[in-house]
Amino acid sequence: MFSAVKKVTLLVVDRRVPVSTSVSLVIKKLGYDVVTADTVDSALELLKSQKIDVLFLEINISGEKSLEILSYVHDHLSDLPVIVISSAMSEKDEADVFRMGAFDYLIHPINNARLEITIKKAIIESERRQQASLFSVVITNSPITIVITDKEGNIEFVNNAFCRTTGYSLKEVVGQNPRILKSGDQSESFYKELWETITSGKNWHGEFHNKKKNGELYWEYAVIIPIIDPTWSITHFVSVKQDISLRKKEHEALAESERRFQELADLLPQTVFEIDLKGWITYTNRMGFETFGYSHEDFHNGVHSMTLFAPEEHERVRQNMEYRVKNIPFDNHEYVGHRKDGTRFPMLVYTTRIIRDGAPVGIRGIVLDITERKQVEEKLHLLNQTLEERIEERTKKLEKTHQQMILHEKLASIGLLAAGIAHELNNPINFVKINFTTLKDAVSDFEKMLKEYSDIIKKFEQGGCSAMELQTMHKMERELAIDTLFTDISDIFIESQRGFERITAIISSMRNFSFRHTIDERVLFDINNGIRDALVLSRYEYNNYADVETILEELPPITCNPEQINQVFLNLIINSAHAIASKENRSHGKITIHTWLDGGSVYCSVADDGTGIPVEIRNRIFDPFFTTKDPGKGTGLGLSISYDIIVNKHGGTLSVDCPNEKETVFTLSLPIKPGSPVH
Repeated sequence: MFSAVKKVTLLVVDRRVPVSTSVSLVIKKLGYDVVTADTVDSALELLKSQKIDVLFLEINISGEKSLEILSYVHDHLSDLPVIVISSAMSEKDEADVFRMGAFDYLIHPINNARLEITIKKAIIESERRQQASLFSVVITNSPITIVITDKEGNIEFVNNAFCRTTGYSLKEVVGQNPRILKSGDQSESFYKELWETITSGKNWHGEFHNKKKNGELYWEYAVIIPIIDPTWSITHFVSVKQDISLRKKEHEALAESERRFQELADLLPQTVFEIDLKGWITYTNRMGFETFGYSHEDFHNGVHSMTLFAPEEHERVRQNMEYRVKNIPFDNHEYVGHRKDGTRFPMLVYTTRIIRDGAPVGIRGIVLDITERKQVEEKLHLLNQTLEERIEERTKKLEKTHQQMILHEKLASIGLLAAGIAHELNNPINFVKINFTTLKDAVSDFEKMLKEYSDIIKKFEQGGCSAMELQTMHKMERELAIDTLFTDISDIFIESQRGFERITAIISSMRNFSFRHTIDERVLFDINNGIRDALVLSRYEYNNYADVETILEELPPITCNPEQINQVFLNLIINSAHAIASKENRSHGKITIHTWLDGGSVYCSVADDGTGIPVEIRNRIFDPFFTTKDPGKGTGLGLSISYDIIVNKHGGTLSVDCPNEKETVFTLSLPIKPGSPVH
């Protein structure tokens, strides 16, 4: 088999050059490659350096050098046929060379026909030996366990894989029966049937549960083949085996995993299913049978997925199945289901593709029976019809309650300011009262003086007036200080006018503050005027503790509810006044009110140098009923209502900042028109 695919090289070793040359010429004529050597050393060098298929060795039985070559071939090149060439050879010599491993021998003079036949036989032997050597290496080093026994079942050969698997060495098992591997887990009838099969000349295959030398159990799959000679007699048995312990464990784990999956799937309250590309159901869980009313027998006979849908759904189902296989999204997953008994029910079907080797092979999904959900939705729909009315009614009540809270807070503010307002009114009223008394005395003096003038005039008209009477009149003028009385009366009128203006301002601010628009009514309003009114009403609260600085820039009127905005300004000013008063400093604090325009909104900041607001409570100051004042001194609703008025009712912003520990700045913004951007 080897000569057909490669050149054959022959080595001729003969110290007689003419002889080696003649042999070489014959070999070359036969079509073979030939190399020659005339010394033992050169011959050994060639044997070690290149592949030689046949060796011609001239040998002198009594010479040790030729035998050295033969010994080297025997030890290192066992598959190399050696043809011995000699001038003469006795029977003893013949026995010696064959004992040394020679394949054949030729006697000088060499017959060319005999030489050709001997070469061909040697080449065939070389190929056979190489093939046997190759097979031996393959079998010995095969990862598959190979065991050869005689016809009685006694082991003659095992390869390395057997030794690695079982832990036994070749010496330990040669002559033993394979029963040394029995674990005891398989019955005698199992081995009896095996033996009857192979001794009848048939192959056997199956699984062994065997035991290693160290007692460890393992599984192996085996094929046992009887070897039959030309007389049809069994001479040996060859067993080819593979350790399948890991595969058995994997199969067991897979089987356990499949059981666990099935048990878990059967626990699900929804139908789980798989279908092939033609729509036939290939898997479903317990709920699938219960939901649609089919039996396991129906499933094994074949159930098409289309029968699970109402007839009017079939076209849409086919289209959606096509979309799913092509991975095209679709939205409507709700269908009308169809049970085996003909009853119908609403269901949701969610699916995904089954991909194998990069291609879709089916569809997997779940089915949700939404009958109860539909019933609940219907009930909810009926409830919603009345619930919306209730919510609307409740919203109106809440709005009314909230408006009442704002009103109550306003009344509370008025109550808080009542004493101060009374004091503010009392001052100009008392001043006017005093001026009125003074004016009354002056008028009385004028009446006396006018009466005196009237008497003098009458006497003058009647014919004369004495000098004494004129002196008396002038004395009265001096006593009543007529010259200065006119100036005093003018000053009294001017000062009284100022008092009346102060009273008018307070009353006007009270009227503006107390005026009520409807909760949703919006009118044009100048917030600078609102700030001025709030300062008038709260003057008594801050006058003894703080100086007020106003920086009121020119602003356009905004669309708002003025009373609600005034309430916010009053709350912020009173809070600042109370914060400064709580410091209990002898010197006045300062409240700064600044307004400005920016984009589509007007802004107002109210800053004070009071006690500041601790960081830990700063985010709570707009919460309802949260206050840091002593009990009875605050409701905790002022800032909460202010935030609701500015942010929720007018679409503005209200924030607080403390640039340092002893300063608080409230900043609000209001859009000039509803819907204007809020910056």
